[in-house]
Amino acid sequence: MTTLTFQNTTLSVINQHNQIYITASDLGLALEYANPLRAISKLYNSNADEFTAEMTALIEMPTAGGIQKVRIFSLRGAHLITMFARTKVAKDFRKWVLDILDREVSQKTKEIQPLVERKYTFEFTEYELEQLVWLWCSHSQMNTLLGQLEKPLEAIGSRFSAMTYSHHHEYKRHYLETKDIIARLVEPFQQSERLNWTRAISLIERAVIK
Repeated sequence: MTTLTFQNTTLSVINQHNQIYITASDLGLALEYANPLRAISKLYNSNADEFTAEMTALIEMPTAGGIQKVRIFSLRGAHLITMFARTKVAKDFRKWVLDILDREVSQKTKEIQPLVERKYTFEFTEYELEQLVWLWCSHSQMNTLLGQLEKPLEAIGSRFSAMTYSHHHEYKRHYLETKDIIARLVEPFQQSERLNWTRAISLIERAVIK
C-alpha cells in the first residue's frame, strides 16, 4: 500500500476513484489527537453538511475486528477537517495537504500535455464577450473578498470560516489560470472608451498584478 509521511506520522493511502484518501484514524494520528478516531468522528459529525460526496466516504476495510465500515477523507476533505481542528500541528498539516494537491494538479497537467488539444472557433457579439469578461471579473472580486473575510470570520468563531478559507484557496486557481484567456478576449477593446470595457480592463490588470 502506498504511504504518505507528515512529519513523523506515516499515513496509508487509499486509492478511491483515482484520488488519494486517508482514513479518519490516520488523519487523527497526524493531527496528534489522544483518541484519533473519536476526535475526527466528532469534528466530522459536527460539520457534516460542509463536506461533499467527493470529500469523504464510508468504505468496508479489513480491521483487527474483521471487516468494518471505515470513514475516509480525500485530500480536500482532510484539509477541511483540519480547519475545524485546534491541535498545534493543524496549520502545518493544512499547508502540507495543499502542497500535495498542487503537485497532483501539476502531475495531471503534465500527463495531459502530450495529447493534441482540439481547437474550436466560435462567433461572439461584443455584448457576449463583455458578459464573459465581467463573469471573470466578478469571480475575481468575490474570491478576493473571501480572502479578506478569512481572518475576521475565524476571529469570531464563525462556522463559515473553514468553508470561506477552502473556497478562497481552491477557486483562486481557476481565475488565475484563465487570466491569459480573458486578456486575449479584451485585446480588441483595449482602446475602447466605453465605461464597461475600461472598468473591466482595469480590474483584469489589477488581478494579474496580485
